[in-house]
Formats: sequence, C-alpha cells, structure tokens
Amino acid sequence: MQTNRKRRTVALELGTTNSDIYTCPDRYDGDVNSIIVSNATANVVTVSLDWYDSVATTYYTIMEQVQLKPYSLVQLTEFPLYLHKQDKIRGLASATSSITVTVAVEEHFNGTAA
Repeated sequence: MQTNRKRRTVALELGTTNSDIYTCPDRYDGDVNSIIVSNATANVVTVSLDWYDSVATTYYTIMEQVQLKPYSLVQLTEFPLYLHKQDKIRGLASATSSITVTVAVEEHFNGTAA
C-alpha cells in the first residue's frame, strides 16, 4: 500500500527581515511536529516567529522578540501545528547569521486541486 505522506525537515538561518522558513505545498496538509530555534553566537539575540493562515490571510504570533541566550536553543513541541496549502512559518532575528530555525513536518497529500 502506498502512503501519501512524507516527512521533511527544513531549516533556515534568519536575517533581520521576515523570511519564510516553511510553506505547506499545494495539495498537502502539514503537521508541524517540532520547531527548534537555536542561537549559535556569543551574543543575546531576539527572535520572532509567526505562522500565516492563507485562508484567513492573517499572520499569528508564535513568539515575539524572545531573547535567546548565547549558544542556547528553544524547542517548541507542545502540540502539532496543523497547516494547509500555502500556510507558512516565517521569522526574523535581531542579528543576521545568528539564529537558525529548524522545522520538522509531516506532509499529507489531501488530493484537492491546487
């Protein structure tokens, strides 16, 4: 039996302007099971993340200007975040080349037209 799901891990080093980290592809739903935010520098850096609901055309805050200590990380795994086609996770940091966000997602083919 063929499965219509795939597991993916994507990552992005954030800059000082909002950047898309993960976008749920057309014809898929995505269960974001983990978001890891890490600071690889010797400085305190702030980070903001939000998710975009494409149906509501609205951004919702996940974390806003949270300070990460040097060489630290935050893992967000309390419960999955359920995304639909063209929903996305995006973020920005107070300094470039400091914060990496890693997203683990399971995508499920939903068979609807793009």
